[in-house]
Amino acid sequence: MVYSAVNIGLLGFGTVGQGLIEGIRWNKEKLEEQLDEPLIIKKALVRSLEKERYVQGIDLTASPLDILNDPEIDIVVEVMGNEHPTYAYVKQALLSGKHVVTANKLLLAKHGVELEGIARHQGVQLLYEGSVLGGIPILRTIQHGLSGDRVEEIRGILNGTTNYILTQMVESGQSYETALKAAQAAGYAESDPTMDVSGLDTACKLVILCRECFKMNIRIEDVELSGIQDVTLEEIKNKQIEGKVPKLMAQAGIVKSEQPLNDAVKKIEAKVGVEWIGKEDVLSQVTGVDNGLALKTKLVGELFWKGPGAGGLATGGAVLSDVLEVARYVLLSRNQYRSQGQHF
Repeated sequence: MVYSAVNIGLLGFGTVGQGLIEGIRWNKEKLEEQLDEPLIIKKALVRSLEKERYVQGIDLTASPLDILNDPEIDIVVEVMGNEHPTYAYVKQALLSGKHVVTANKLLLAKHGVELEGIARHQGVQLLYEGSVLGGIPILRTIQHGLSGDRVEEIRGILNGTTNYILTQMVESGQSYETALKAAQAAGYAESDPTMDVSGLDTACKLVILCRECFKMNIRIEDVELSGIQDVTLEEIKNKQIEGKVPKLMAQAGIVKSEQPLNDAVKKIEAKVGVEWIGKEDVLSQVTGVDNGLALKTKLVGELFWKGPGAGGLATGGAVLSDVLEVARYVLLSRNQYRSQGQHF
């Protein structure tokens, strides 16, 4: 069989999935110029086929096997969220020889090491730029731009929902409950916001960042964790007198622990919790749904990134950049086969 397109199977049809679809449609001509082949979302997994949706050219299915077992699908894009049944779907896709793009930080924090091992063994790509910092292309920067340097410290605001809530409390004097409802109304917070406000979402992203920055694996359980639920307006007013504002901060670094035989063993200390920071701290300027990340490296020193960390288009754009990278890999592989006189 000779393919004339790079075909995508989409697991999930929510905010991020539709952000990806919009990104492909808006950039259709640009993408085809870069790839010389069309990039097509062939099928999408939805919860129910009865719900009315305005889509053209995409086959909707309620069965994940319609995507996982389709030999014409090159790339499986997972934007369902949660750990289960997503873990089983992604694992099956990789074992079937399909490339996978995901933005699922919980999945990657818990199973990323295993899934990356399967991808390497199967000779396929597993990319996840959208799992950390939304639209900021930080993972590629760490993997490629900083490949000759060494990250020594991570400090960041990694969750747009909690940053929006805290910003509303500081700037508008809203109570936690009122600010949370505003975040939900704006589409920044889920109906069940527990993963965000507890700090768990941030902890998952910090685990992924530690893996990329330090080349060491930690578990979510290794992160000292607290959320924003106990921040009060009274506390904010008192701290504002001192020139400080609250931020849900993720922090991590490598420390050396002395062992009985005087061998220095490296380990990661990581924590997520509310920090009260002054205006001199660059992260104090990260407001609303923005994310911010400060890295301290051995050679360059202090580096800082800021950008949108919540919303379907921001994350969908990051997912699209991964899809584009995998598509180039797919087409390169096809051209190598064709140069050898083979068809597939």
